[in-house]
This record gives sequence, C-alpha cells and structure tokens, in this order.
Amino acid sequence: MLGLATIHGVIVALAVAVLWAGASAAFFEPFNVSYDHRAIITGGKRRMLISAEIHYPRATPHV
Repeated sequence: MLGLATIHGVIVALAVAVLWAGASAAFFEPFNVSYDHRAIITGGKRRMLISAEIHYPRATPHV
C-alpha cells in the first residue's frame, strides 16, 4: 500500500506536469519572423539584437 507522502508526491508531480505542458504550449506557438533596417520583428514585436564576441587567441595579454 502506498503511503500518504507518496500519494501526495504523485499528485504534486502531476500538477506540475500539467502546468508545464500548458506553459510550453504557449511558448512553442508559431509566429512570423521578418526584419527591417534596424530590428528583427518576431510575432509582431520589434526586437533589437545586440551581439558581441571575443577571439581569445587574438586577445592581448592584459585582457
């Protein structure tokens, strides 16, 4: 026979799984991606991407 703590743990795990499935479904909805001269447009919202990189073999010793 299962203990009360085990049953409670299973119920909590199922509740978390259901909530996670609902949240991930909204996250993975398809959307359009386009761009203009300054920003990327995803899902109708303009998003500016700022990016940088460092080439460690080319960096000076004081970096």
